[in-house]
Amino acid sequence: FVGDKVAYALSQGLKVIACVGETLEQRESGSTMEVVAAQTKAIA
Repeated sequence: FVGDKVAYALSQGLKVIACVGETLEQRESGSTMEVVAAQTKAIA
Protein backbone atom coordinates (compact mmCIF):
# COMPACT_ATOMS: atom_id res chain seq x y z
CA PHE A 1 0.00 0.00 0.00
CA VAL A 2 2.63 2.55 1.03
CA GLY A 3 4.99 1.26 -1.67
CA ASP A 4 2.36 1.96 -4.32
CA LYS A 5 1.87 5.49 -3.06
CA VAL A 6 5.61 6.15 -3.01
CA ALA A 7 6.01 4.78 -6.54
CA TYR A 8 3.15 6.94 -7.80
CA ALA A 9 4.49 10.08 -6.14
CA LEU A 10 7.93 9.49 -7.65
CA SER A 11 6.42 8.85 -11.08
CA GLN A 12 4.74 12.25 -10.83
CA GLY A 13 8.05 13.96 -10.12
CA LEU A 14 7.41 14.51 -6.44
CA LYS A 15 10.04 14.18 -3.75
CA VAL A 16 9.28 11.59 -1.08
CA ILE A 17 10.35 11.58 2.54
CA ALA A 18 9.40 8.25 4.05
CA CYS A 19 9.29 7.91 7.83
CA VAL A 20 9.85 4.49 9.31
CA GLY A 21 10.05 3.30 12.87
CA GLU A 22 9.03 0.81 15.45
CA THR A 23 6.55 0.88 18.29
CA LEU A 24 7.77 0.98 21.87
CA GLU A 25 6.77 -2.66 22.26
CA GLN A 26 8.80 -3.63 19.18
CA ARG A 27 11.79 -1.66 20.45
CA GLU A 28 11.65 -3.23 23.88
CA SER A 29 11.42 -6.72 22.37
CA GLY A 30 14.58 -6.07 20.32
CA SER A 31 12.95 -6.28 16.90
CA THR A 32 13.77 -2.76 15.71
CA MET A 33 16.01 -3.83 12.83
CA GLU A 34 13.52 -6.37 11.50
CA VAL A 35 10.63 -3.90 11.66
CA VAL A 36 12.53 -1.07 9.99
CA ALA A 37 13.95 -3.40 7.33
CA ALA A 38 10.45 -4.63 6.45
CA GLN A 39 9.12 -1.07 6.26
CA THR A 40 12.03 0.04 4.09
CA LYS A 41 11.65 -2.95 1.78
CA ALA A 42 7.97 -2.07 1.29
CA ILE A 43 8.89 1.31 -0.22
CA ALA A 44 12.03 0.30 -2.11
